[in-house]
Amino acid sequence: MAPADIEDDVVAAYAAIGRAVAEFASTLMKLYEDLDPQVQQYAGDVLMPLLRVSQVKGNKLVDRAMSLVEHPVVLEALSEGRIDEGKALMIIDQVSVLDAANQAIAEPVLINHAATHNYTASQRYARRYILKLDAEAALRRHEEKRKQRLVEKFNLDDGMCSLRVVLPALDAALAFDRIDRIARALPKDDRTLDQKRSDVAADLLMGKETPAPQGEVCVNLTMPITNILGLTKDPVMLAGYGPLPAPIVADVAANGIWKRILTDPVTGMAENITTYRPTPAQRELINARYPTCTMVGCNQPAHRCDLDHCCPFDGANTTIANLRPKCRHHHRMKTHSRWSCENRPDGTHAWTTPSGKVIETELEPIADPAPF
Repeated sequence: MAPADIEDDVVAAYAAIGRAVAEFASTLMKLYEDLDPQVQQYAGDVLMPLLRVSQVKGNKLVDRAMSLVEHPVVLEALSEGRIDEGKALMIIDQVSVLDAANQAIAEPVLINHAATHNYTASQRYARRYILKLDAEAALRRHEEKRKQRLVEKFNLDDGMCSLRVVLPALDAALAFDRIDRIARALPKDDRTLDQKRSDVAADLLMGKETPAPQGEVCVNLTMPITNILGLTKDPVMLAGYGPLPAPIVADVAANGIWKRILTDPVTGMAENITTYRPTPAQRELINARYPTCTMVGCNQPAHRCDLDHCCPFDGANTTIANLRPKCRHHHRMKTHSRWSCENRPDGTHAWTTPSGKVIETELEPIADPAPF
């Protein structure tokens, strides 16, 4: 068991990294401002011999420093150790679609959220917040990003290659679901699921026949009924990804399967539905209510997780109140180590670390609470 004071030292040391990054950004911008205007465009080249970095690295350092200094509220949070460099740059990127007035509104909100959540959760929250703050700006951003779709090939060692495909999130979700369904339907052999997915993807891209039934492609999209009625354009939640601008859902693939999930109008949480093996309806509801593994900081989508009995199975407690999604790694951690967890009456999930600290997993509504 790690002593509490050592854990505190780790937190403090990590915060110091943020302070160092902020100080470097400010110092680098002082150097940049001292350069002659004709030389400023070659600031990356100035850093090459100074820091022993490449021109590309030098330009990236200048661009990052400039972005941070142009957002003093974000820079201050980084300097105070409230957020790290990754979160700071993510927030700056997310608010870049907003005008100055809305940036001033969004930055403190996104910083406060990022200070207590991991990068992925903070990014998901930022997307949704900005969609609510200025849906048109977020849609314009999506259209600009969509123009950057591409396929890239990277050579790896040992006769291997990496193929990177950048495409809209909805298309990627549908494509991955198809690959995953085919891979899972293949007979058992010596390949892992990841290896099967890779082989299936290669077969599909090269036009080969796949030896397993493909089934229907399926993604989970959640939207308020007011969107369907044309009364609002609230963000649509894509399971495993996060919020999307409502208009782009009109392009959902024809073979997609739509299901309705009712939410409590007061809390915005998914609503209601006892066997050791959860029923399909229970699993769907739990996955909607808790979209990721309930370990703090884990972002494994719920549909790839185990449904764990937080209180050990007693013959009658396979219920919505007792079941929570946990990825296989964190399910084993809870079962075989000194980590423990409990479900709170309000639906939150609390973990107790081996050193005795209690960390609460926040609820993540799939719809906004009613404004009354």
